[in-house]
Amino acid sequence: MIVTALAFFATAQNSQPDFAKEWQEIRRSISRSYYARKTREAEMNRILDEFGVSIGGSRSPAEFESNVNRMIDAFHDSHFSYLTKSDQGWYLMDSLAKRDTAESMPNIGAWFRKTPSGYAVQMLLDGLSAMASDLRKGDVIEQIEGRPFTPVESLRPFVGQEVSLTLRRGVETLSRKIRVNSPRVLPMFLEASTNSVKIIEDHGRRIGYFHLWTMANDDFRSALSNAIYGKLKNTDGFILDLRDGFGGRPEGYADPLFRPEVELDWITSDNKTEQLFGYGRPMVTIINEGSRSAKEVLSYILKKGHRCTFVGSRTAGNVLGTFPERLSNGSYIEIPIADVFTDGSRLEGKGVSPDISVPQEFDSSGKDLDLNSALGHLKNIPTFHRFDQA
Repeated sequence: MIVTALAFFATAQNSQPDFAKEWQEIRRSISRSYYARKTREAEMNRILDEFGVSIGGSRSPAEFESNVNRMIDAFHDSHFSYLTKSDQGWYLMDSLAKRDTAESMPNIGAWFRKTPSGYAVQMLLDGLSAMASDLRKGDVIEQIEGRPFTPVESLRPFVGQEVSLTLRRGVETLSRKIRVNSPRVLPMFLEASTNSVKIIEDHGRRIGYFHLWTMANDDFRSALSNAIYGKLKNTDGFILDLRDGFGGRPEGYADPLFRPEVELDWITSDNKTEQLFGYGRPMVTIINEGSRSAKEVLSYILKKGHRCTFVGSRTAGNVLGTFPERLSNGSYIEIPIADVFTDGSRLEGKGVSPDISVPQEFDSSGKDLDLNSALGHLKNIPTFHRFDQA
């Protein structure tokens, strides 16, 4: 029995992660890939040296993660994070790195941010479970089936089932029934973008609407283009919603919006096919503090081209280029690898300002005040005014 106990103790000791080794892997990655490794070399090395002892000497995975995140915070850069499988961001990084072979994520169609009072809804994805169950941005989820809520692990046992959530909304405590699914992250955001396409009837106008949740790959650019040239082609105006979500690459997204609007008819002896080339109707873009990365570059392009009016609040100013690196412990390290300039000016820490500022995004009843302001602006623009005629 003594031998067995000693063997068990040795196994337990061996199962403890080698945090010093894991830290050295992270340090090498940062030193190799950090965008300012030359211009901020002394500062970079000082930070790595300052936090290295505590990180390498961590006594648990939770302490290691906390210490690494304190080190990352000291850089004051966007697109810099350490993510484990208990973080929703891990599955986003996995989806970016692996795409079709990425791991699925237990989810209810919402994205969360950790606050001192719990996990608050940060994003509600169009047409998915959370929105259908009347969750709202800002709701703090307290329990799932009577147990403490976390955005990933608490959902894992209930994939494919309907569960009961307890949430706090202001001073109210509410309960909601909601279905737990397990999608890969990028297909989930693509589905939400596709679900968002709609025509809003407002004061005799038909206003097209599209929420671009991320710009991670060509599928999202195609979804926007297909909406403009498909369901929304005969609208009187267009609202592009860039609030929240994530970035990617900005190339090509604005193309349909700057092309001269031309109606093409393809006529054969048997049929006639109508095609729209370019979309020049009046346009509003909605932005907020969650609009980040490539969405900010796209916003800058649209603003410089005087293509639309911007409604909402200033974008995040998080514009550094990045790509995830998978570590040997299974976590991801997201390191800013490129600085981004627009016309020689740095958007990082600056962002893009709205033309029409809306102090509050939603009212107490859940009404979208940004969207309401966008519709109000379009109501005052003559329907015949097209961008290519300006």
